[in-house]
Amino acid sequence: MNHNTHGTAFKEVPVIGIGPLVTADPDPEELRLTVERIGEACRDVGFFYITDHGISEADSRALFGAAQEFFALPLEEKMRIRLGITEQFRGYVPLGGEVTAGKTDWHECLDLQPESGRQASTIAAAAAARRAGVHPLDDPGQWPPALPSFRETVMRAWDQLYGLSARIAAGMALSLGIDEHHFAPYHGVELSDLRMVHYPPYNETVGRTAPEKLAMEEVESGFGAHVDYGFLAVLQQDEVGGLEVLNAEGAWIPAPHIPGTFLVNIGQMMQRWTNDRYRATWHRVQLPGAVDRYSIPFFFEPAYDAVISPLDVCCDDDNPPRYEAVRFGPYVVELFSKAYD
Repeated sequence: MNHNTHGTAFKEVPVIGIGPLVTADPDPEELRLTVERIGEACRDVGFFYITDHGISEADSRALFGAAQEFFALPLEEKMRIRLGITEQFRGYVPLGGEVTAGKTDWHECLDLQPESGRQASTIAAAAAARRAGVHPLDDPGQWPPALPSFRETVMRAWDQLYGLSARIAAGMALSLGIDEHHFAPYHGVELSDLRMVHYPPYNETVGRTAPEKLAMEEVESGFGAHVDYGFLAVLQQDEVGGLEVLNAEGAWIPAPHIPGTFLVNIGQMMQRWTNDRYRATWHRVQLPGAVDRYSIPFFFEPAYDAVISPLDVCCDDDNPPRYEAVRFGPYVVELFSKAYD
């Protein structure tokens, strides 16, 4: 596959302490340096690790525990909340249910999203419920009946990750020299997504016993090479490794788990906003070999009706706008519909 590469020939993904972004009264110089490093990472790599993010190790462990419990359920239990029951892209996707660039991916996943659907009326109704104090995920239809404590763990994680993502977005705004609240009116919970992913062991034995449509020659990776569609993602991953990021020379650079960190990457909407100053970077996940791998990305997305076009600060006479304005919801729904079997 031919990927457009950009940025630099980075050899590793930078690690940035974001304490000044998530504390109430940061030291101005520390905040300036943090924001500068975020800008460099978005321009040169498209990915960066964060430390001092304010989410405890215990909370992270609880979320991974919930994911492992869910994927350990019998298939028929997981299928009770399968994707396709409702009108939106949420629910359980079994092994082989996702396709990237025509190749079947070797993972199963669970997407947890607010109840909004893809119609203006349901989105408006969900927004009204939230204004009345109802939690975005407060919908019995998406919880596995067999795991009573799952809901509470996930809702807590959702709130933490949504808040953290909003602060990272503020840091990106500051890195562009604009007001830290610039992106806030574009934030939207309706398409944001907490995703749990399980990559089962893959070796010759497993390959032969997999469903017929997952014949060995059809599977090349745990998750095929892709760029994210949206605003930004915050990833928690286990120690198994396998995630790789493409640099400007076309080399795949490992982005392994680093204890105490989360991994942040930007999506195509941030690339559009910044008129290619910041770019979404190709990434993939290798097959996990003889062990199980788990990862939990949180996709922080623009609102369904957000209209995204290049920022004035990223355009001038020598660098005119490269993108037409796009309404995020219809754009992403069309892309999603091609990704599922």
